[in-house]
Amino acid sequence: MCPALFEKTKRLMDLICTCCGEPWDVDHVLHEEPDKFERQGGLIRACPCCHGARPDGMTEERRSRLSAVAAVAELLGDDVDGLAATLDDFEALK
Repeated sequence: MCPALFEKTKRLMDLICTCCGEPWDVDHVLHEEPDKFERQGGLIRACPCCHGARPDGMTEERRSRLSAVAAVAELLGDDVDGLAATLDDFEALK
């Protein structure tokens, strides 16, 4: 692939906090500050942004999306890269 085209199409591989919706780079979650996250496999239940407290004013649609992320994360278990790739694919569909 052409380097310029690659730069336009590449996306970060993120995991999503299912409490607040904050995206986190996989490397950050797994290697830089793993003790700052409450997680099981790729399922992040709390992050440094929310500390497990759902933000005020979250829409029902947003809650539903985060529930779907949690369900996919539970299905994929310890396959963190698979979850990040799946979430990336979902984001590309927007």
